[in-house]
Amino acid sequence: MPELEVIGCRAGSPGVCGPASGYLLNVQGLSVLIDCGPGVVAALAKDDRVADLDAVIVSHAHADHCSDLTALAYHRSFPRRLPPIPLFAPPELRPVLELMDRAFGIPSLEELRTPIATTTALHPLLPQAEQEILGLRVATFTMHHPIQTFALRFPSIGFTYTADGALSDALVEFASGSELLLAEATYLNSEGRDLGGHGHMTAEGAGELARRAGVQHLMVTHFADCAERDAIRARAESTFEGSVTAASPGVTFALSAA
Repeated sequence: MPELEVIGCRAGSPGVCGPASGYLLNVQGLSVLIDCGPGVVAALAKDDRVADLDAVIVSHAHADHCSDLTALAYHRSFPRRLPPIPLFAPPELRPVLELMDRAFGIPSLEELRTPIATTTALHPLLPQAEQEILGLRVATFTMHHPIQTFALRFPSIGFTYTADGALSDALVEFASGSELLLAEATYLNSEGRDLGGHGHMTAEGAGELARRAGVQHLMVTHFADCAERDAIRARAESTFEGSVTAASPGVTFALSAA
């Protein structure tokens, strides 16, 4: 049965609630990492699971969602090189990856000269489209966020991930009818926050999205303050009558069979 596992759920950087953004989707015999923020590779390596990855999907080029790609590349290059794996990401990520390789590659070691390019095969995610990733259908939706950011929907297993971005009517339609909605709830409330300008959601916004989209289960994630995690879950429950879980490393959710 398909399963989603939370590896990291912190916004910005690792914290007392674990690594930054990272989620492991196990489906159809595949292990797919969704986002690779700081701390994610260490968490996977602790259980010797880095070599088990079949693909990586990155929602956008902010550091808390992609900066551990260098660590992933090093881990899969050294001390022994593992076969390259596909990396799916918005087109805006390509120059970031090239910059990371120039900055952190080791010219004197062939296997680490361009670590990310050597260990991954980059494929662009197409905006507002549905495409196949290792036999798994994935739809994208462009979020309202300062840089190109894609929410992801996996229709065959009823799973939608908002990545980062503001609440909108179009996002409600994109997530409609999902079994599991993994939604960012960066802030407990909107006090002092420019949610539209910065492109984020509060706990109530995530709950409203879940309610209007008619999802079965809401998992809130991407916490700016780890200490507010339980309060964010409770606040989301005030606007959504369905089941609500607060993301935490190691939390899993069984999805419908693909």
